[in-house]
Amino acid sequence: MLKVVERLQRIDGGTRVVPLWVAPAFLVIALGLMPWIAWLFWSLPDEATAAHWRLAWGGFDIGLATALAVTALLVIRRSPLAQTSAAVTGTMLVCDAWFDVLTSRGTMDVTVSAVLAVVAELPLAVFCFWIARSVERVLEDARPYLTAQGFRIEHRRLVPPGGTRGTIEK
Repeated sequence: MLKVVERLQRIDGGTRVVPLWVAPAFLVIALGLMPWIAWLFWSLPDEATAAHWRLAWGGFDIGLATALAVTALLVIRRSPLAQTSAAVTGTMLVCDAWFDVLTSRGTMDVTVSAVLAVVAELPLAVFCFWIARSVERVLEDARPYLTAQGFRIEHRRLVPPGGTRGTIEK
C-alpha cells in the first residue's frame, strides 16, 4: 500500500499525478455505500417490472459493441489509451454477464445466460484486463528510461528534456 501511495504522491520528484485526497475520498465513499447496500438488500422486492427494458438492454449492448470496437482500434494504433478502453470494456463485459444471469427467467434462459457468461463474456473480460495490464506494464517499464533521458511530468503531461509544458522539440 505504501508503494502505491508513494507512486501517487510524486513521479520523478515533480508533479502529483493524482491528488492525494483522491484515495481517502474513494475509501470514504466505498464505506459510505455499505449502509446503502444493506438497505437495498433489505428493502427492495425480489421481483420488479422495468420500464424501457428493451432500450436498457439494447442501449447497453450498443455501448458494449462500441467499447469493443474502440478497444480494437486503439490496440491497432498501439495507443496507450488502449489501457483505459480495455479496462472499461472488461468491466462492461462483467456487468453484462452479471445482469444477463441474474435477470434471466426460466431454466432455459438462465442456462443460456450462464453458459454465455462462462464461455464468452467472462473470458473476454479477463482478456481485456490482461490487455490493460500489459499496456500499463509497458508504460511502467518505459518510465525509468524516459526519466534517465531527462523527460519529466508537469501538469500531468510528459515534457521532453529542455522542453516546456505543451511543446515537443523535434
